[in-house]
Amino acid sequence: MKMKPEKNQVTWGITIFVMCVCLMLAYYVIFDGKTIAKNLGNIVDSLSGIIIGIVLAFILIPLMEGIEHRILIPIYKKRGIDVSMAISADKKKRSQMRKISILITMAIFLFMAYSLFRVIIPQLVSSIREIANNLPIYIKNVDDYSNLFLANNPELQQIIDSQLDNYYETLSSYLTQKLLPLLPGNVNTIVRYASRSFISGIKIVFDLVVGFIVAIYVLNSKERFTTRGKKMAYAVLKEDAANELISGFRFVNYTFQGFIGGKLVDSLIIGVICYIGCMMLKIPYPVLISVIVGVTNIIPFFGPYIGGGMGALILVLISPVKALVFLIFVIVLQQFDGNILGPTILGNSTGLSSFWVIFAITLFGGLWGVVGWLVGVPIFAVFYALVSRITNVLLTRRGLSVQTNEYTDLAYIENGEYKLLSDKNNTKHNARKNTSAFKKLFHFNLNVKKNNKKSNDTKK
Repeated sequence: MKMKPEKNQVTWGITIFVMCVCLMLAYYVIFDGKTIAKNLGNIVDSLSGIIIGIVLAFILIPLMEGIEHRILIPIYKKRGIDVSMAISADKKKRSQMRKISILITMAIFLFMAYSLFRVIIPQLVSSIREIANNLPIYIKNVDDYSNLFLANNPELQQIIDSQLDNYYETLSSYLTQKLLPLLPGNVNTIVRYASRSFISGIKIVFDLVVGFIVAIYVLNSKERFTTRGKKMAYAVLKEDAANELISGFRFVNYTFQGFIGGKLVDSLIIGVICYIGCMMLKIPYPVLISVIVGVTNIIPFFGPYIGGGMGALILVLISPVKALVFLIFVIVLQQFDGNILGPTILGNSTGLSSFWVIFAITLFGGLWGVVGWLVGVPIFAVFYALVSRITNVLLTRRGLSVQTNEYTDLAYIENGEYKLLSDKNNTKHNARKNTSAFKKLFHFNLNVKKNNKKSNDTKK
């Protein structure tokens, strides 16, 4: 006779198994966390090529979709070919269109990478080398300006000169001992570093090649991945739970693509405008300063101040007047970015207020560094949306309103009725209720203490 377990027994068995696994994981995380972190680091390092490919594909998906929807699909429609996502669409022609869009996308990406390494990086290297070689001249220029403005205050001048000497010494040692040896042109240094990191260099090249191939595969098969994910969700979960899960992933994708993609485009435009402005204002090292401003602009909120401050520090060495002109120009540029360009490109992709943006940057920047500055805002936006969703569901179950504005002037809720602070009777009544509740709690605690004291005295 075959014994068939009951449904409750199977449920309890699965629950006990999951609890045991969670307890084991908690034990190892608490008492052996370094080993787990090391193993996770090894896993991430072994999959670095695939991770690079997925990240690259995620960044290039908007470009590929833009090429498809705005260029290729209209061309195919004029020729009477259906290449939509419908089941009845011409699959061969759609596959052909996808390959063409991937080819154009990767060609644009390679062209931008070539331009970066062929045009921008040599100019950056040249600017850094020129700053390092002319550093004594720049120090003398700043000393002359400080002597001119502080001639009538020798004590303040002495303090500023000592601080500037420390700053110049630190900058000079960094440029001459750490940065310059890494720049192209020093044969001995190149040979030494190449001999030390030959294997790591091969691994980097291998990861980049693998990442490039994986990016092409992900771009070509992104609909297949999403389709299989939906299939698994509906196979494992109930319909409502699967719908919520798929909707959540759509929101995550929308938030990350809208924010990161928009930030990259916004920063590229700001960098180009900064370069044009520096050329018109005849500011030294326009490429170096524009790259600094464009790259730091990716960081939300704090990025413009970091880029402007770094550029001004470089220009102070050369000409304080040019540094002041640059600061004024950067302030105007960031006002244009914050009020016109940024909202046009990004819109309200995160839905966070300025306070939560600062909070997310501070939190995730402290945890993950520069990467946290970039991805912290969309991650917190997803968490914020999840909390808002759970809050609205709980309020709906209790028959309460989910509109935030209805809680602005709220005093309390009684029997489903909203009592407002604007009504003085409600405010007084609410105060009396709170006072009486506090008194009851206070007297209860006193009675508990008295009873405990009596019992202790009786025992004695």
